[in-house]
Amino acid sequence: MNKINLGFIQGRLSRPPSRKILQYFPQKNWRKEFYLANKLDLGYIEYFGERIFNNKNPIWNQKSLVEISKLAKKNKLINYSFCDDFFINNNFTNFNNFEAYYDRIIKNLSKIKIKVYVLALFEKSTLRKSNLKRYVNRLKTLSNSLKKKNIKLALETNLSTKLIKKLIKITKSKNIFIVYDTGNRLKKNNLQYNEIIELKKHICHFHIKDKNWKGDNVVLGSGSVNFSKIFEAIKKIKYKGKFTFETNRGNNPIITMKKNQKHINSILID
Repeated sequence: MNKINLGFIQGRLSRPPSRKILQYFPQKNWRKEFYLANKLDLGYIEYFGERIFNNKNPIWNQKSLVEISKLAKKNKLINYSFCDDFFINNNFTNFNNFEAYYDRIIKNLSKIKIKVYVLALFEKSTLRKSNLKRYVNRLKTLSNSLKKKNIKLALETNLSTKLIKKLIKITKSKNIFIVYDTGNRLKKNNLQYNEIIELKKHICHFHIKDKNWKGDNVVLGSGSVNFSKIFEAIKKIKYKGKFTFETNRGNNPIITMKKNQKHINSILID
């Protein structure tokens, strides 16, 4: 797989305060990950917004946005995607400062030429059959605003394929897609193959992770995700997008990432 297609979630090449912390913004050494990404022959860093707003995150700072682009260029990376975890802790449909928040984030993402905005809809913003219609207006507004800046809206959700299709249909938006998370959507009997085939035209991005049946994010290749079947489906739908490692760091983030790349590439070669 071409290096340009493989990236990683910001923080996965850094050691967090505790191994139990997966989504971690490396505030003291976020710049170092650009160098490490280049050294590991990865194509991009998927920047992310934290569950609790952090003004020190460079995505919110104009000077830091300039620095991000310079670091990316220097290390032969592209700016491609941004994953927003903010609405995991804040209700998407009830958030009072919705317009102000998105005016700012879209402006900043556009400045560094982000192409995919991943909206994580879990916990306080979990999509369900019972609340689906409450999301329609805000998703339409957001998708239209992003489209003006040539940014795709990619929803990360565990909704069934039927309800995903229904949601996209009732929004009547051509700029709402799905990021398919291989770990979060773990299912028995190779049903993930069927999901990917069914969601074909709606998938614009992939998050690569492995999980066990307990729901734990484990080192790639040690869990229950059938990557061979997943990539068989990906090949069948002729997917041309990118893949972000959202993986367990193991004992050593750098060594684990090298193994991740080797593991995925070995599946693609078979």
